[in-house]
Amino acid sequence: MKNLLFCKRSWGIIVFAVLFSIFIFSEEQSMAQIAAGKCKFLGNITGYSVPTDFSDYWNQVTPENGGKWSFIEGTMDNMSWTYLDLAYNFAIDNSYPFKWHTFVWGSQEPDWVSDLIPSEQLAEVEELIQLVSGRYTNVDYVDVVNEPLHAPPSYKTAIGGSGTTGYDWVVWAFKKARQYFPDAKLHINDYGILNSSTNTNKYISIINILKDSSLIDGIGVQAHGLEGTDISLIVSNLNKLAATGLPVYVTEYDVNIADDNAQLLKYQQQFPVFWEHYAVKGITLWGYKQGSIWKEDAYLVRNDGTKRPALTWLNNYVPTTTDQICISGINDPKISSFSGNIFPNPVSNGTISISSQLEIQRIKIFSLNNKLIQDIEIFNQKFLTLDLDLEQGIYLIQLESGQNSSIQKIVVL
Repeated sequence: MKNLLFCKRSWGIIVFAVLFSIFIFSEEQSMAQIAAGKCKFLGNITGYSVPTDFSDYWNQVTPENGGKWSFIEGTMDNMSWTYLDLAYNFAIDNSYPFKWHTFVWGSQEPDWVSDLIPSEQLAEVEELIQLVSGRYTNVDYVDVVNEPLHAPPSYKTAIGGSGTTGYDWVVWAFKKARQYFPDAKLHINDYGILNSSTNTNKYISIINILKDSSLIDGIGVQAHGLEGTDISLIVSNLNKLAATGLPVYVTEYDVNIADDNAQLLKYQQQFPVFWEHYAVKGITLWGYKQGSIWKEDAYLVRNDGTKRPALTWLNNYVPTTTDQICISGINDPKISSFSGNIFPNPVSNGTISISSQLEIQRIKIFSLNNKLIQDIEIFNQKFLTLDLDLEQGIYLIQLESGQNSSIQKIVVL
């Protein structure tokens, strides 16, 4: 009996040690980023190079200018992929979500496009989307149309014009993006939304047109110039967007204030409104290095490498927030959940058994930074065995049954 008790106690100690080491391993790998282990990402942009301290803070990548058509093809048929390759490969190498920014946009389109006849313009836009999809095969998110309310392209008529919906040109762009990026999440993006109820309503009208054809997966809202916007207006417009049932992404956030304390106060007032909103699934800041940022006073890291108080606050605030489950659609508190049991957990041989009181129809597995790894269709089973092909680490597994879902963490040894 003593030997048996010793064996059980020893086995318990070993399991605890293994789990603890995995936890530490995961933390050491990912805790460098402010939002490590959260289901929402906190990302940033890359420019002509990737800052050496990028991974000290951020866990999502958007190329600032490299994906804009004028940067790729400033001269017709002369493609430049340098800065895109840099950003994309960095994201892939670090398992960060990568967002393409952007395809159809009236600003920063090549000068030569407006000289073409409509049929040639249409062909060139589709060629761009096709070329990008062939070169970058693991894009997570795509800004299909940027600033439709403010900057329609010169070739708008060529790709559908207003048409019957008023935005047939937007519909065409999303249809082509869906054709060439079937596995990516397709987004729309615009500014002047969060600080204007009128623009929010117009924006939602476009979104609903796209929703009717199942063409859109997420809503992007730029967040420049909100320093003087009342918090209640931001919340009201966020809630309107959330009511569409689509996840919301704050795509271009900055606080352009020179005074350290004033910038800190604005972050403390605004950022939690975004981060803690159930519909917001990710926030991307638009730069952070002094002298290498669009808005001159929005930087968070000074030229000497020291942090401004707002960045220190972000480092402390985000890790302490309650981890929300937001990997399927939006984290709507009205969505019901059900009990699903997963055994064994931790998983040592790659095989798990799952049981549920409801019939399971789909299983999704995500990394802790919200990247979809596996999507498995199940045919109404309450009991099943699943073989996992996962590296050592911690994952989120989601069981779906109709409108119900159950989400748990699993440990793979």
